[in-house]
Amino acid sequence: MKNSMNLMMVMTLACGAPGAWAQQAQSSTEEAQRKAYMEMMRKDVRKDLHALVDDAMGLDAADKAKFWEAYTPYETEMKGIWDRRLANMKKYAENFNNITPAMAEELAAAGQANEQDTLAARKRAYERMKTALGPVVAARFLQVETTIGHLVGLQIGSEIPLIQ
Repeated sequence: MKNSMNLMMVMTLACGAPGAWAQQAQSSTEEAQRKAYMEMMRKDVRKDLHALVDDAMGLDAADKAKFWEAYTPYETEMKGIWDRRLANMKKYAENFNNITPAMAEELAAAGQANEQDTLAARKRAYERMKTALGPVVAARFLQVETTIGHLVGLQIGSEIPLIQ
């Protein structure tokens, strides 16, 4: 239950802002403030996410060290994927009232590429986890990351209006 509450809090913080982007154009000051807020939020979310993943994995100290060594490249890779995902959401928000067929195609292709990149990153991380800690812990890692990914996707999906 504690994990569920922590996860929902992290997901709310991580995903609550995107829906507001489509509401109005922002001045350069507002844009700078939004960027600063998003960076602060990302740092806080990463910290909370570490605690959540650590708790969900339930590893002893020796295995935790192996886990985080295998997890760090995945985390770095996912940061880049999330940055691209956020840029795609920002582009959608900035063009929300003027989506052309070409723009829809571009946004869809970028979203699909992010999904493929996420799956590929998880596969690579799974192999590192399996080598370092065995297939049971590696499978648990996939469960935890997939659950988090689905919750994030659900939260984001509920915040962003559909293309008209």
